[in-house]
Amino acid sequence: MNQPILRFLTTKNYKNLHLDPSVNLNNLNIFIGSNGSGKSNFISCLKFLKDCLTSIPDENRGVSSFEDAIYKFGGDKILDVNVESPAKVSIAYCFSQINQTGNPQKDSAILDFKLYTDRQKVRASLSEEYLYGGEDLQETSSSKQPFYYYKLHERELGQGLLSVYKSPGQESTQFEPLDNIPTNSLGLLTIPTLLEYTFLPPENTPIYKIRRQLIGFISKWQFYNANNMNLSLIRTAEPKIGGSDIYLSASGDNLPLVLYNLNQKSINFEDSINEAMKSILPKTRRLRALPSGRLSLTVEWYFEGIDDEAFYLNEMSDGTVRMLCWATILHSPLLPSLIVIDEPELGLHVSWMPVLAEWIKKAATKTQIIITTHSPDLLDHFTDRLENVLCFYSENKTHFSVKSLAKEMLDQKLEEGWQLGDLYRVGDPSIGGWPW
Repeated sequence: MNQPILRFLTTKNYKNLHLDPSVNLNNLNIFIGSNGSGKSNFISCLKFLKDCLTSIPDENRGVSSFEDAIYKFGGDKILDVNVESPAKVSIAYCFSQINQTGNPQKDSAILDFKLYTDRQKVRASLSEEYLYGGEDLQETSSSKQPFYYYKLHERELGQGLLSVYKSPGQESTQFEPLDNIPTNSLGLLTIPTLLEYTFLPPENTPIYKIRRQLIGFISKWQFYNANNMNLSLIRTAEPKIGGSDIYLSASGDNLPLVLYNLNQKSINFEDSINEAMKSILPKTRRLRALPSGRLSLTVEWYFEGIDDEAFYLNEMSDGTVRMLCWATILHSPLLPSLIVIDEPELGLHVSWMPVLAEWIKKAATKTQIIITTHSPDLLDHFTDRLENVLCFYSENKTHFSVKSLAKEMLDQKLEEGWQLGDLYRVGDPSIGGWPW
């Protein structure tokens, strides 16, 4: 997989999730842990960053993308309840392979910001922001100083420093001051506008290319929660032809349009979806999205032994519709840069768990995936991928951390014939134990 990936996330003073030190993420990541152990909080950090950079500001209300993202993130509720207010909540995202040279250590970049939080106020505010890179950025003991693309609000709100090439064509840089930096938007988004009021051409700054790569990468993240998939809407929706959707929406209501558009993009996609559906319903003959009426789309499903009689999604079971959604997401020829699926096993028959696991594994060879699950039946089929399983656990029952599993930890039990799901069923302490 030759594209940027989210390498790790660190947090401090953020709710109940303590990710310091952090744990490396892989292309495939299976999150396990009890309810309330921080899995959703981890995902909220990712949604927050995307919302900061991609949501459209509400100019009528004078609300910026950042302010709207903070509201969705939790407003003044993001501070750890055990930390005295006011305080700063720190979140840092590390991205690797930014420059596509294949060396994740030398091509890493960290977006690091601090949010000033006061429980007496409605929402948190931006306090500091940094973007820096270097060699192994996760090694805090490293003697090498990171390279800073910028430092914003470090000493005074609205003021900052930006790295600029000393002369065109050279690698050496120097800091130049930036003024009037807004505190209601991330600098990663606003720096091009700020540069318009300086003598600095954007192409003379190292941030010029990397910010476009980062924003382009983050904007393609897609988040799904099985509980939020609106099966009633999926069954009845007839989206209009002409929309450009290639990613399934969070509710799934644009499923016919996505199927139709991906068929237009790739000659092999329809065959891929049909093979996927045959793996759960062997009598599937053909499934396709077709125009219904003048401008609308619907999904027709044909089965062997039933002559030319189409079935429609409103005639299919909940589990079948869910599996079609997961197949559309995971078999797409145009995969998002990150796919997050919360509890994909909901409503599915146990016999479909190995099929779903294989879809997830295959997609993870082409993009980065995060799956959260409480299903022992699904976990059984990741016993061969222990290094991809991340366990959210607590040592004091109030704060949670993350540890990666390793074969050495479970070697004896695996040799005895245990599967990962078996250990989860019995609350084995090596994978987090029971939540009480």
